[in-house]
Amino acid sequence: MGDADKFFNAKTYAVVGASRDDKKVGHAIFKNLLHSDKKVFPVNPKAHEILGHKSYEDILEIPYQIDCVVIAVPAKFVPLILRQSQKRKVKSAIILSAGFSEIGETELEQRIIQIAQKANITLLGPNSYGIIDPFQKLNTTYFEGIPKTCKIAFISQSGAIASAILDKGQQLSGFVSIGNAAQLDFSDFIEYYSKDKETKIITIYLESLKKGRGKHFIDACQKCKKPIVVLKSGKSKAGQKAAQSHTAALASEAGVYEGILRQASCIQVDSIKQLFDVAKILEKYPKLGNKAAIITNAGGLGVLTTDACETNNIKIPSLQKSTIERLNKILQPNWSHNNPVDLIGNAPAEDYEKTLQIIERENFDFSIILLTPQRMTESLATAKALTKARKPIVACFLGKEQIKKAKQFMNQSGIINFNDPKEMCDTLGKLL
Repeated sequence: MGDADKFFNAKTYAVVGASRDDKKVGHAIFKNLLHSDKKVFPVNPKAHEILGHKSYEDILEIPYQIDCVVIAVPAKFVPLILRQSQKRKVKSAIILSAGFSEIGETELEQRIIQIAQKANITLLGPNSYGIIDPFQKLNTTYFEGIPKTCKIAFISQSGAIASAILDKGQQLSGFVSIGNAAQLDFSDFIEYYSKDKETKIITIYLESLKKGRGKHFIDACQKCKKPIVVLKSGKSKAGQKAAQSHTAALASEAGVYEGILRQASCIQVDSIKQLFDVAKILEKYPKLGNKAAIITNAGGLGVLTTDACETNNIKIPSLQKSTIERLNKILQPNWSHNNPVDLIGNAPAEDYEKTLQIIERENFDFSIILLTPQRMTESLATAKALTKARKPIVACFLGKEQIKKAKQFMNQSGIINFNDPKEMCDTLGKLL
């Protein structure tokens, strides 16, 4: 799989900067690694024991071969640790330490690159947040816990944004923070996840690419057979300046990146939420056409959704005469007789279920299910009825308390659902 494989499939790890103090980053990293089935060794010259494990003064003292070293000490000590790693024939190093080119210390960053190249050590970082492989319970970050598994991998240029996404409980197949990308960058991990059997979708938070790496990025994306969804920041002048001070990479004009991402056949999104909403839809429905049927118990909501669909290249075809005749037999006389199918405000769950069964006989690619909580509305029963759908569906139940159980059920059952019709259609539009 290449160099990226060295971080995930190492058998032994050393944590340089491991600490007895549970408020220190090194303590959290070492504790997290103990949950995996890897051999893990703490390195701290001021500690004899950490979490019941013998602590070593330096890497040279460890009486085992070390495959990967995780470095969480001040930047000025990193060259020394890499030279020690060279003597021990360490294959890879994850550098969480900050204080390199992102604050103008380009010479120090160049020095660690030169040491790593001479020692044949593969670098991740510096200024990285680490990696996570939920399937191995492998976590070299200082985020406590392991995400639940799904088929979505996440590659981030920002550790802080990644920590917030992990804290929200985002399910993942894998995670990488590339930091300053002194050596390995997005392209290397796109190649890794393109071959990873647990990953179906690759998501990326991108601020900027290092100079001269655009072609490698495009090539990696084009060779990847899996969808790649990208959230690009630094589109504004102020954002470009902020990105440069964050990871020391040049954020070019927005149009340049739009061209790169278009060439790379990436799906571009506009928000963190949209990044993972698009990925979730792709995970469940890899191929989605653009012809939709709308089923609703609120006419106004149907109109709003139709407007949003048109803006996002989602077609709302008219119903066939035969479909209208079938619906006439099961619905109240004053239903809309068109698409959107307005069931009228007092529609029970049964109306949704039967309508969906009839609609799915037509040449629609997917159905949009809308609901507002009115006096006769059976929101939970309606949500349960959606599990019987044979074609793709997305739902938008508006409200709060009266739809709470329905939303919980849809989330638990894997039914794609949104809180707002525009948000829903904007997300679908990114795919279409």
